[in-house]
Amino acid sequence: MVEISRKIVKETTTTAVYNRLSELIASGYFQMGEWIRERQIKEILGVSSTPIREALCMLVQERLLEAVPHHGVRLRQLSVKEIEDFYELRAELEGLSAYLAATRASDEQVLAMQRMLNTVTARMKTASVNELETVQHNHDFHGMIAQASGNQALADCLAQQRANFNLLRIMLWGRDKQRPLVTVSQHQAIFDAIAGRKPALARKRAQEHISDSVVFMLKMVKELDIK
Repeated sequence: MVEISRKIVKETTTTAVYNRLSELIASGYFQMGEWIRERQIKEILGVSSTPIREALCMLVQERLLEAVPHHGVRLRQLSVKEIEDFYELRAELEGLSAYLAATRASDEQVLAMQRMLNTVTARMKTASVNELETVQHNHDFHGMIAQASGNQALADCLAQQRANFNLLRIMLWGRDKQRPLVTVSQHQAIFDAIAGRKPALARKRAQEHISDSVVFMLKMVKELDIK
């Protein structure tokens, strides 16, 4: 029983470290290509080496980090090809998600989407919204559509994809202060199609949104000289 209890505590600590590191990465605390040292994480989180190493391994497996032999672990530097591949796949998946949501979403789910859009739109009119908040709104909105699709496998796949690219969005959206307004406007168009129960239009609007996003992303990475 003691061994089982210790195992649970260990797993809980590892999960907590993993979650906190994921939040730090998503918030832009680390820069792309930056080395993440065990000693640094110890100072930030105040935990022992074992859960840190295990959490780092989990993030390497998810490809948020990369392990370089004899050097350590660092935040991955995404290539233009990886970005293009990601958005090519995501356009199809988000299109399917919106299509299904337009046919399957409950009235409560539609109302929840509308409330979110109203809140975000009102906030943008009265206060500045930083990159992290914009990325979180984007993540939440697409997540709500995915859940409304009624396909959990699709929702899980999209959630993982969005998590892997949140850091890049935070970095690049901060370079264009108009991007949050564009994003919310496109989200509204997707929502209108879903609420109107127009699946073909919802798919089209979602794919247009993703296509516009990749054009923006590639323009920004070109300015940053990412290969």
